Amino acid sequence: MARRVEKIVFLGKGGIGKSTILSNLSTIYAQMGRKVLFVGCDPKRDGTMLLTNRVEIPTVVDQLVLRNEVSAESVLLKGRSGIDCIEAGGPEPGVGCAGRGIARMLEFFKESDLFARNRYDTVLFDLLGDIVCGGFATPLRRGFGQKVFIVVSDELMSLYAANNIARAVVNCAQNGVVLGGLVANLKDSSADEAMIGRFARLLKTRVVATLRRDPEFRKAEFRRLTIAEHAPGSATVRTLRRMARTILVIDPGRVPRPTPMDDRSFYELSRTGFRR
Repeated sequence: MARRVEKIVFLGKGGIGKSTILSNLSTIYAQMGRKVLFVGCDPKRDGTMLLTNRVEIPTVVDQLVLRNEVSAESVLLKGRSGIDCIEAGGPEPGVGCAGRGIARMLEFFKESDLFARNRYDTVLFDLLGDIVCGGFATPLRRGFGQKVFIVVSDELMSLYAANNIARAVVNCAQNGVVLGGLVANLKDSSADEAMIGRFARLLKTRVVATLRRDPEFRKAEFRRLTIAEHAPGSATVRTLRRMARTILVIDPGRVPRPTPMDDRSFYELSRTGFRR
């Protein structure tokens, strides 16, 4: 009997650590024996580079420019641990809309029937930063993504972005999209972890994992490895493995719809550390 396809989406403020965390989760799921597709939706292509050691990554947008068509053979890149990777790509900085690359990639998924071949049981979407336009929300609007996780820190703009992303989840709920929880990625020992918990409760969600600053992340990235490969016995990797298992057991049918705040309420509550 085929396993249910897990369609996992990571979002958050730009630079918050989504790609690093998601590439590590991809590695962990592959090590668990799952068939993994990593879908990069960020023109930086940093998640795929960490999984493949490649700098020149073939993208859907590149193939459309070069060949005016896309095939699985031209854009699927085999990463370490048997992970398949695909990148939407995008225009040169300051030219065009990167969201269009994501939309075209999803059209390719539909045309190629890539998800209907029982080829994967875990598909992970690395979505660019804040949702500022409909293009970046396309995987949610078209039902390709289901379980959404927002990477946050205890910084105000990170939580503001998370609140906006929760709004997008509400708008896409009719497509089966749910907010699985927050992932706290904390930069220093003085970070206010309790405040993130209060913020999560206001959204009617939870913190599924808390990651702390670990120099092994930096060492791994310079080696073009995930920390799961570089330091498999570390406390950070144990936390990532627990998070990976938690994500799999979340039942979308039992996840409550989030309750994001309007901007005025968000800023008023932020002044008290999100205490009512």
